Amino acid sequence: MLSLSKLIKLVPKKLIEKVALLPDEEFDFNLKDYCFLIREGEILSYAENKFTQLLKKNDPVGLAEAILGKQNELSYRRVGAVKLYKIDSKAIRTDINGSGPLVKSIIKYSLKRIFFSQNETVKTPFMFEEGFLYPNEKDLRVRKFEEGTWIFRSGFSNNRMYFIEKGKVQLLTKNNRELALLTMGACFGESTLIRGKKHNNSALALENCVIRIIDDYIIEKEIEKESHLVQLVLFLVLRRLEFMNSLRMTDNFSRN
Repeated sequence: MLSLSKLIKLVPKKLIEKVALLPDEEFDFNLKDYCFLIREGEILSYAENKFTQLLKKNDPVGLAEAILGKQNELSYRRVGAVKLYKIDSKAIRTDINGSGPLVKSIIKYSLKRIFFSQNETVKTPFMFEEGFLYPNEKDLRVRKFEEGTWIFRSGFSNNRMYFIEKGKVQLLTKNNRELALLTMGACFGESTLIRGKKHNNSALALENCVIRIIDDYIIEKEIEKESHLVQLVLFLVLRRLEFMNSLRMTDNFSRN
């Protein structure tokens, strides 16, 4: 749905700057007014649990924290020379604050999932239902899934996102390990849809569920209303959520 390469070209040049770093050059990734996107090279990210993930071309650095105006949650170490895009954090926050209810909700919901504690129940912001679902109710389908049925499976193409009106849904990795347990008020499927990917995970109805279906053309129409900077941020924050989920799965696996 969104093309990263096209969006980078469309964002105003005053908001996105090219930076080239030599292998031994000192550089602070925790700059208050900027976040980064890798153009070339590799950067090692690691959390407090010391599990690492190698970030490569088109991966964000410090983006989620920049949106919230907080210090980086992860630490970063360069692997050789690196080329970056440096993106204006203040402009990001300004544009997101002025964005529509669907996109703003997805970004805020993704941030909650990035920074949530293991015992926290994560639901979409109130504005998602009030500002988007209810005004578009006539265009949104409702489906019922019986307990034990698959809503979608890993590897399949995605042309919709889902909102749980009733029931519980379990997200499972390709290896059938639990990634998340979702309840009423939660969304899923938006990341692969917006980033134009196939499903990385599977979704299983743990109870009889009532699911609101939001088709791709509706989401695309809403995204097209936003600035190119907001569209870029939406793409990248979903990518950040993807590798945070990967880090958590590694951590959970080591504990079991």
